[in-house]
Amino acid sequence: MLPEREEKREERKVRALENGFELSNDDLEEESDPENLPEKPFPKLLNDEEHYCLILDLCKALFHLQRYWDALEIINNVLYASTKTMSRDKKEELRTLRSQIAYRATDPKHGYEFVRSIVMRHPNSLAAWNCYYEVISRLGFHHSKHAKFMQKCTKDTQLSKCVPPMIIQGHQFTLNSTHQDAAKKYLRAYKLQPNNPLINLCCGTALINLALGFRLKNKHLTLIQGMGFLFQYLRICNESQEALYNIARAFQHVGLVTLAVSYYEKVLEMEVDDYPIPKLLVPKSQQPMVPGYCNLRREAAFNLHLIYMKSGSVDLARHILKTYCTI
Repeated sequence: MLPEREEKREERKVRALENGFELSNDDLEEESDPENLPEKPFPKLLNDEEHYCLILDLCKALFHLQRYWDALEIINNVLYASTKTMSRDKKEELRTLRSQIAYRATDPKHGYEFVRSIVMRHPNSLAAWNCYYEVISRLGFHHSKHAKFMQKCTKDTQLSKCVPPMIIQGHQFTLNSTHQDAAKKYLRAYKLQPNNPLINLCCGTALINLALGFRLKNKHLTLIQGMGFLFQYLRICNESQEALYNIARAFQHVGLVTLAVSYYEKVLEMEVDDYPIPKLLVPKSQQPMVPGYCNLRREAAFNLHLIYMKSGSVDLARHILKTYCTI
């Protein structure tokens, strides 16, 4: 009887954590005793579709009023009180809403658990990982729970073949200027998705940054490998303006300014239409985007003028700025 009782206690504890609660030992003891188990008020309240819709609309209204913690508290209480009675679809709907609220909340500490539960249930969803990355970027990559979760992603059988955690870890190493570790993560992702343009771009930039370090012996080989990834990225993107700009920026970064100029000039010759930005990535307080926000001609012109200024061609640099960077 004791092992079975302990197993049930662990199940309740895991279920509570999944729903946003952390039970103490006293709570577990009270729940394990049937005589002390309190009767829930209105146990079949949420079985009624009308009552469920009322609670859902209330949470959405609180969400739009930016009363995030009130909405989170209601959702957590509903999930905890109706663990066995509510249908799976309704639970999933509430958990998704909870993750959206946690994504928008100013304090990401509590929201981390919710977005992590979403990516655990939907490991192949890029939208879920985007939410996770947004929350953890506000919380800080040195957060202990994030580090443990990334280790779990590496060891777990299912998550070990999931590309987004590898890219997140690679970005984290890049921010810390540990380019060798970043290159390892990006190359692992490359083995799984060799035709992904973002992964090729990340591999190329990581290897180039690694080649520019002081400790590496075969710098030229590493640099050539990095440029190889970038040109493969250029091929996958069908020589788009963004890809040409990144190639030019890479040449400028390593000091091959003659090649950089030729690619910057290709960027200046291209016109690109604006594409709508996903609403998930646009804060409500942000002002409307100025037309031409997808066009990289100004950025290319500014970098090109820096090259001309450094080479002594002041008049040519002024002409570039006047032509492309004047409003």
